[in-house]
Amino acid sequence: MKDGCEQETELLTHARNGDSRAFRDLLDAHYMTIYRMAFRFCGNKEDAEDVTQMTCIKLAQTIASFKGEANFTTWLYTVVLNTARDWKRTQGRHERGAVGLETVENIVQINNQTPEQQLETNQKMEAVYNLPEPEREIVWLVYGEGLSHKQVAEIMGCAEGTISWRISEARKILKEGGKL
Repeated sequence: MKDGCEQETELLTHARNGDSRAFRDLLDAHYMTIYRMAFRFCGNKEDAEDVTQMTCIKLAQTIASFKGEANFTTWLYTVVLNTARDWKRTQGRHERGAVGLETVENIVQINNQTPEQQLETNQKMEAVYNLPEPEREIVWLVYGEGLSHKQVAEIMGCAEGTISWRISEARKILKEGGKL
């Protein structure tokens, strides 16, 4: 019996060689990750669905170019992030409205929180949405996705120290705003 890593490697090999069933299985395995990232970037369901769909199309068009030099999920996060950025530019959506509690519930687990705790979580999420773009993206990748600074540096195409510095800047901004 193959472990999950071996199965993914096999799916990747077949998908890169044009096997549509393998690509579909690979997409099924990572769909919620794609959607979750798109949702965090967009802040609402409809736009996240658009970005997710665009990402799936882009993956279908580019899967053959995946060389395996980086981890597949690192490459996947890069594709999602670039697709979301492209979507944002084409939509002209530079301003975000307030993040509603229903939005926050789709981003983070709010199970068993009191109304006061839910409100505090909502306020923190809104503060993250108001961070400058690089810091916001990095916060989502590090804290939302649980990626290491090294992994995020690969995705963002910068030095690991830059990630650490941007996290520090995000903390300062959030602390100044009373959201930490």
